[in-house]
Amino acid sequence: MSEFPNWFNITAKANFEALIPSSLRSNSEARALQVGAYTGDATEWMVNKTQWTIDDVDTWEGSQEDAHEQMDFNEVESVYDSRHEENEYVHKWKMTSDSFFNDYAHEPDTYDFIYIDGDHTASQTAKDGLNALPLLKSGGIIAFDDYTWTSGKGSYYDPRPGIDSFHHICQELVELLVVNGQAWFKKL
Repeated sequence: MSEFPNWFNITAKANFEALIPSSLRSNSEARALQVGAYTGDATEWMVNKTQWTIDDVDTWEGSQEDAHEQMDFNEVESVYDSRHEENEYVHKWKMTSDSFFNDYAHEPDTYDFIYIDGDHTASQTAKDGLNALPLLKSGGIIAFDDYTWTSGKGSYYDPRPGIDSFHHICQELVELLVVNGQAWFKKL
Protein backbone atom coordinates (compact mmCIF):
# COMPACT_ATOMS: atom_id res chain seq x y z
CA MET A 1 0.00 0.00 0.00
CA SER A 2 1.02 3.57 -0.63
CA GLU A 3 1.88 6.10 2.02
CA PHE A 4 -0.60 8.95 2.32
CA PRO A 5 -0.09 12.33 3.99
CA ASN A 6 -1.24 12.49 7.60
CA TRP A 7 -2.88 15.90 7.41
CA PHE A 8 -4.52 15.31 10.79
CA ASN A 9 -1.16 15.37 12.60
CA ILE A 10 -0.15 18.50 10.70
CA THR A 11 -3.32 20.58 11.00
CA ALA A 12 -5.67 19.17 13.64
CA LYS A 13 -4.03 17.11 16.36
CA ALA A 14 -2.97 20.07 18.53
CA ASN A 15 -6.53 21.44 18.56
CA PHE A 16 -7.99 18.02 19.37
CA GLU A 17 -5.64 17.70 22.32
CA ALA A 18 -6.15 21.27 23.57
CA LEU A 19 -9.86 21.83 22.96
CA ILE A 20 -11.58 18.52 23.72
CA PRO A 21 -12.01 18.50 27.50
CA SER A 22 -10.92 15.42 29.43
CA SER A 23 -14.46 15.07 30.80
CA LEU A 24 -15.73 14.59 27.26
CA ARG A 25 -12.86 12.29 26.27
CA SER A 26 -13.65 9.92 29.13
CA ASN A 27 -17.42 9.90 28.55
CA SER A 28 -18.23 6.37 27.37
CA GLU A 29 -21.71 7.50 26.30
CA ALA A 30 -20.34 10.20 23.96
CA ARG A 31 -20.76 10.02 20.20
CA ALA A 32 -18.77 11.67 17.44
CA LEU A 33 -19.54 12.38 13.80
CA GLN A 34 -16.80 12.93 11.26
CA VAL A 35 -17.60 14.16 7.76
CA GLY A 36 -14.60 13.26 5.63
CA ALA A 37 -12.63 10.38 7.12
CA TYR A 38 -9.88 9.87 4.47
CA THR A 39 -7.44 7.23 5.86
CA GLY A 40 -8.90 7.50 9.35
CA ASP A 41 -6.17 9.51 11.05
CA ALA A 42 -8.62 11.58 13.12
CA THR A 43 -10.60 8.41 13.79
CA GLU A 44 -7.42 6.76 15.07
CA TRP A 45 -6.85 9.63 17.48
CA MET A 46 -10.44 9.39 18.74
CA VAL A 47 -10.21 5.60 19.12
CA ASN A 48 -6.99 5.90 21.13
CA LYS A 49 -7.85 8.97 23.23
CA THR A 50 -11.59 8.65 23.90
CA GLN A 51 -14.29 6.13 24.70
CA TRP A 52 -16.64 7.39 21.98
CA THR A 53 -18.78 5.74 19.36
CA ILE A 54 -17.77 7.29 16.03
CA ASP A 55 -19.74 7.69 12.79
CA ASP A 56 -17.43 8.31 9.81
CA VAL A 57 -19.02 9.60 6.61
CA ASP A 58 -17.00 9.68 3.38
CA THR A 59 -17.41 8.75 -0.27
CA TRP A 60 -13.78 7.61 -0.52
CA GLU A 61 -13.76 9.08 -4.01
CA GLY A 62 -11.65 12.18 -3.35
CA SER A 63 -12.47 15.57 -4.74
CA GLN A 64 -11.30 18.08 -7.32
CA GLU A 65 -8.21 19.06 -5.35
CA ASP A 66 -4.72 18.93 -6.75
CA ALA A 67 -3.51 16.73 -3.88
CA HIS A 68 -6.24 14.18 -4.65
CA GLU A 69 -5.47 13.93 -8.36
CA GLN A 70 -2.47 11.66 -7.74
CA MET A 71 -4.18 9.43 -5.17
CA ASP A 72 -5.85 6.08 -5.66
CA PHE A 73 -8.90 6.41 -3.43
CA ASN A 74 -9.48 2.67 -3.46
CA GLU A 75 -6.16 2.47 -1.61
CA VAL A 76 -7.14 5.35 0.68
CA GLU A 77 -10.29 3.45 1.61
CA SER A 78 -8.30 0.23 2.09
CA VAL A 79 -6.03 2.00 4.57
CA TYR A 80 -9.09 3.28 6.45
CA ASP A 81 -10.66 -0.20 6.45
CA SER A 82 -7.48 -1.90 7.64
CA ARG A 83 -7.38 0.47 10.61
CA HIS A 84 -11.03 0.53 11.62
CA GLU A 85 -13.24 -2.18 10.13
CA GLU A 86 -12.81 -4.47 13.14
CA ASN A 87 -13.68 -1.77 15.69
CA GLU A 88 -17.27 -2.10 16.89
CA TYR A 89 -17.29 1.54 18.01
CA VAL A 90 -16.44 2.93 14.55
CA HIS A 91 -19.27 2.97 12.01
CA LYS A 92 -18.41 3.57 8.37
CA TRP A 93 -20.97 5.36 6.19
CA LYS A 94 -19.80 5.26 2.56
CA MET A 95 -21.90 8.00 1.01
CA THR A 96 -22.10 11.74 0.57
CA SER A 97 -22.75 13.84 3.62
CA ASP A 98 -25.99 15.01 1.98
CA SER A 99 -27.19 11.40 1.78
CA PHE A 100 -26.19 10.76 5.39
CA PHE A 101 -28.00 13.84 6.70
CA ASN A 102 -31.07 13.31 4.49
CA ASP A 103 -31.49 9.57 4.95
CA TYR A 104 -29.96 8.56 8.29
CA ALA A 105 -29.25 11.38 10.70
CA HIS A 106 -32.48 12.89 11.98
CA GLU A 107 -32.29 12.62 15.75
CA PRO A 108 -31.45 15.96 17.37
CA ASP A 109 -28.86 16.08 20.15
CA THR A 110 -27.15 12.87 19.02
CA TYR A 111 -23.49 13.92 18.98
CA ASP A 112 -21.09 15.41 21.50
CA PHE A 113 -18.41 16.17 18.90
CA ILE A 114 -18.65 16.81 15.15
CA TYR A 115 -15.66 17.20 12.86
CA ILE A 116 -16.23 18.64 9.37
CA ASP A 117 -13.44 17.82 6.90
CA GLY A 118 -15.31 16.63 3.81
CA ASP A 119 -15.99 18.42 0.53
CA HIS A 120 -13.95 21.62 0.73
CA THR A 121 -16.16 23.84 -1.42
CA ALA A 122 -17.55 26.81 0.46
CA SER A 123 -21.18 25.88 -0.17
CA GLN A 124 -20.81 22.25 0.92
CA THR A 125 -18.74 23.15 3.97
CA ALA A 126 -21.47 25.56 5.11
CA LYS A 127 -24.18 23.01 4.30
CA ASP A 128 -22.41 20.27 6.27
CA GLY A 129 -22.13 22.55 9.28
CA LEU A 130 -25.75 23.67 9.06
CA ASN A 131 -26.96 20.08 8.65
CA ALA A 132 -24.80 18.89 11.54
CA LEU A 133 -25.59 21.58 14.11
CA PRO A 134 -29.08 20.31 15.05
CA LEU A 135 -27.54 16.89 15.71
CA LEU A 136 -25.04 18.37 18.18
CA LYS A 137 -25.89 18.39 21.88
CA SER A 138 -25.88 21.66 23.78
CA GLY A 139 -22.34 22.14 25.05
CA GLY A 140 -20.99 19.94 22.26
CA ILE A 141 -18.19 20.94 19.91
CA ILE A 142 -18.28 21.32 16.14
CA ALA A 143 -14.91 21.74 14.47
CA PHE A 144 -14.09 22.60 10.86
CA ASP A 145 -10.76 21.69 9.33
CA ASP A 146 -8.86 23.62 6.68
CA TYR A 147 -9.92 27.14 7.63
CA THR A 148 -6.77 28.62 6.11
CA TRP A 149 -6.33 26.08 3.29
CA THR A 150 -6.90 27.35 -0.23
CA SER A 151 -7.30 25.53 -3.51
CA GLY A 152 -5.91 28.48 -5.42
CA LYS A 153 -9.02 28.36 -7.62
CA GLY A 154 -11.10 31.04 -5.90
CA SER A 155 -13.35 31.35 -2.87
CA TYR A 156 -16.05 28.96 -4.17
CA TYR A 157 -13.52 26.11 -3.86
CA ASP A 158 -12.25 27.01 -0.39
CA PRO A 159 -13.83 26.04 2.96
CA ARG A 160 -13.18 29.36 4.73
CA PRO A 161 -16.11 31.29 3.17
CA GLY A 162 -18.39 28.38 4.05
CA ILE A 163 -17.16 28.28 7.64
CA ASP A 164 -17.55 32.06 7.91
CA SER A 165 -21.10 31.75 6.53
CA PHE A 166 -21.89 29.01 9.07
CA HIS A 167 -20.60 31.26 11.86
CA HIS A 168 -22.55 34.27 10.60
CA ILE A 169 -25.80 32.28 10.34
CA CYS A 170 -25.36 30.48 13.67
CA GLN A 171 -23.69 33.19 15.75
CA GLU A 172 -26.51 33.16 18.34
CA LEU A 173 -26.29 29.37 18.62
CA VAL A 174 -22.54 28.83 18.97
CA GLU A 175 -19.55 30.26 20.79
CA LEU A 176 -16.33 30.57 18.81
CA LEU A 177 -13.57 28.69 20.64
CA VAL A 178 -10.63 29.19 18.27
CA VAL A 179 -9.74 30.16 14.73
CA ASN A 180 -6.33 29.07 13.49
CA GLY A 181 -5.85 26.49 10.75
CA GLN A 182 -9.25 25.32 11.90
CA ALA A 183 -12.40 26.87 13.39
CA TRP A 184 -13.91 25.33 16.52
CA PHE A 185 -17.29 26.21 18.03
CA LYS A 186 -19.22 25.19 21.12
CA LYS A 187 -22.99 24.88 20.81
CA LEU A 188 -24.81 27.02 23.35
